[in-house]
Amino acid sequence: MDLFTRDELRRLAQMQDEVCISLYLPTHRYESEGSQNPTRFKNVVREARGDLRDMGYHDDEIDTLLAEAHRQTDDSAFWRSMSEGLAVFITPSTTEFFRLPLSFDELAVVGSRFHLKPLFPLIATNNRFYLLALSQNDVRLYQGTHQSVSEVESAEIPASIVEAIRQYEDPEKQIQVHTSNRAEGEGATQSDAQFHGQGGSSDDLSAEPQSELKRFFRKIDDRVATYLNGEKAPLVLAGVSEYLPLYAEVSDYPHLVDDQIIAGNPEPMGLDELHEKAWSVVEPIFLEAQDDALGLFDQLYYQDGELASDDFHEIVPACAYSRVDTLFVPVGQYRWGTFDADANTVELHDEQKAGDEDLLDYAAVTAYLNGSTVHALRPENMPGGRSVAATFRFRADVSATENG
Repeated sequence: MDLFTRDELRRLAQMQDEVCISLYLPTHRYESEGSQNPTRFKNVVREARGDLRDMGYHDDEIDTLLAEAHRQTDDSAFWRSMSEGLAVFITPSTTEFFRLPLSFDELAVVGSRFHLKPLFPLIATNNRFYLLALSQNDVRLYQGTHQSVSEVESAEIPASIVEAIRQYEDPEKQIQVHTSNRAEGEGATQSDAQFHGQGGSSDDLSAEPQSELKRFFRKIDDRVATYLNGEKAPLVLAGVSEYLPLYAEVSDYPHLVDDQIIAGNPEPMGLDELHEKAWSVVEPIFLEAQDDALGLFDQLYYQDGELASDDFHEIVPACAYSRVDTLFVPVGQYRWGTFDADANTVELHDEQKAGDEDLLDYAAVTAYLNGSTVHALRPENMPGGRSVAATFRFRADVSATENG
């Protein structure tokens, strides 16, 4: 899986070009259903091709723009390594693919900037989390949403506690690491590791002295904290219960869930089981923060209307001018049109026209990049069923006027 962070969103949001193509589709991670993935991808590419023709691009120009997408369609190795969803971003000079733990609706949007709102359930405050699975022979970092978890592969993070031991290894400590190969199926091998020192058992890592364990965990946490630098999502631990207080003591990641752990050896747990257990830990955290935000919106909306609003024409410029504190946007809904930040004018259309963008997407991305908290909610969970809502940092009269 490809890690998608605030920095990635910021980078994509700041990209503008003569044409920016955003493609989204749901994917299957399992081979038995994986044959649908290239077919769905061809569908959204075909839709983008039609939009480009409507915008006046010739077939040879379109072929050049979509060349990398077409090449990837026939890359069987690429399609064997999927998560729940695929997001693709194309400009005349770049094509980027993100395999993510979030299922998308099939969608193609062509404009002068990328359409990023479908990603908000992945990066919004109320949905994204990380899971660090710790065992003697296996250390894995996962990114998760309400739908699933997928492993984040990084050479920066030690692949096992044994590897962390090696990186810390001090000859004076006389820690000996031995590896052996064990057959696993026909023609396959797996590297096992045993370590001994100061009375440790090769089968029970908790038998190691706490000082040694904390050194090992500090090495792992250094890499994890660096990799998640700037993130605000909860980090859940999976491992034996004794790990949590030791890891929490050395961790520099400010959003570690330090009062609960997914207890037991995570190695035999499948992705579905890991997700179920992790979501049971983080969901109450998300719901509490979401309920607090919804309660504050209601309080401000009914007691002080100048610090909360459901007026689209007020909220869009407020996002652009860094006035929004918390924004609520519905996933799967669109408001097509244009916004001129200099003139503070909005033009809305019932259907997408050439040059339009989804202004809900614009509001969410702009607010997020300006430091606002963004809650991407299902329409039925929006405050009072509203189509958009926000609380503000300060009072101001900046409502946009309707153009056209």
